[in-house]
Amino acid sequence: MTDYTQQDRSLALIGIYQVAQQVYNLATTGKTDELAYHTSIQSLFCENPSKTLDVYGGDLLNLEVGITSLLSQINSGEGNQSRNLEITRYVLSLMILEKKLMKMGEPMQKIARILDVAKSQQAHFGMEHDNVIASIARAYSENVSKVNPRIIVNGQHGHLQNPRIANKIRALLLAGIRSSLLWHQVGGSRWGLIWSRKKYLADALSFKESIEKNRQDDDQNKNDAPPQTTKKITPLKK
Repeated sequence: MTDYTQQDRSLALIGIYQVAQQVYNLATTGKTDELAYHTSIQSLFCENPSKTLDVYGGDLLNLEVGITSLLSQINSGEGNQSRNLEITRYVLSLMILEKKLMKMGEPMQKIARILDVAKSQQAHFGMEHDNVIASIARAYSENVSKVNPRIIVNGQHGHLQNPRIANKIRALLLAGIRSSLLWHQVGGSRWGLIWSRKKYLADALSFKESIEKNRQDDDQNKNDAPPQTTKKITPLKK
């Protein structure tokens, strides 16, 4: 059996928070971070990752929205105004739903079949084409939305009634179930989250620092790059 580390659990939990944050953003503003959205949706199609981070594209930057969200939600040093109970509710509901779906068995098999269709659609239409997202949303609606506890998404009526945004939210919720499944697979548990909160925070802070350092290094490399010289063109006629 593979030995998983605390960092594996932290990455998977961040994946859940990234989904919850995006669901909240879409429901209230109609918008979300493009990189975070791409990362969460594509995590549904990562079948045999060699390591946990590979589920999220192999780069911590892809999880920046989730890292920021987790730090805001469970960091005791933050003021209460930085916490969002709606996001916490989404995270806990996704964890509970995933465990129920795994016990039921059949819904997960049906979801897998629909995701195979969506994967084929990606090759034809593109990664996050509306048709692909509609298929993923259908997998959620037909197999998850009727299982209790049902996730009630609150937000602006205009955004929630927009079919395109509604499909994005359902697709993201399915991605949240995928991250919850991953979290449990690498040893995560709700009791463990309570007892290991400081470890999750320490990892999230370390990930954030790593992202910031990489940004600084990239900026430094750009500054150190030799200036581009314009070549003189010899005229055809003197």
